[in-house]
Amino acid sequence: MTDEPSTPGPEFASSPDARASAPAIEQHRRAKPWFRQKRFLPPLALILLMVIIVATYGGGWTSLTTGRASPSNGTSGLRASAVAPGIGTKVRDGKFEFVVTSVERPGKTLPGKNGTTLNAHGEFVIVRVTVTNVGSVGQSLDCQCQVLINDKGQKFGTSSAILATKDALKFVRVIEPGNTVKNAVVLFDVAPGTKISDVELHDSALTQGAKVTLR
Repeated sequence: MTDEPSTPGPEFASSPDARASAPAIEQHRRAKPWFRQKRFLPPLALILLMVIIVATYGGGWTSLTTGRASPSNGTSGLRASAVAPGIGTKVRDGKFEFVVTSVERPGKTLPGKNGTTLNAHGEFVIVRVTVTNVGSVGQSLDCQCQVLINDKGQKFGTSSAILATKDALKFVRVIEPGNTVKNAVVLFDVAPGTKISDVELHDSALTQGAKVTLR
């Protein structure tokens, strides 16, 4: 028996549509995969960068922010817990080096110049200080910016009666560079029974001041 030539099925039949779509199919095959196309590269790079950061630091963005803030919090705690220097300790403010040598509470009256008696509105507090000029310009201790502080944080300026005390000269004299004035009187007038806490000593009204605890 003679085999008759088989007729190709419809799916293999050549047609104008099939011939026309062949170049398109071939072009699609040669096209780059989606992940290599340019429009996908920037997002992929960003995602990869985020994965690397998370893998490196292990805590994400929140952890990084917290980590940066921690040293600041620790420093604040150390500053808050710092204790001010006390009597007998050297402190500096501007061109002056101060040492508080004693604190006296003579009460409502105080002997003044030429046998006079000074009277306080409340009661007197005397803070005696030794002052050395460590700068290069002469300066006096005479400054209304010297401050006494009580246990409630209230501040008291120096009493004007200081200029009538026996030791007024030490307070107003110019201290030359390298010179020292010992046990100068810084006089305050406070309410009776005031519990004093600190004194804040200044080179001038423009300086920050050096605090010394008197407790």
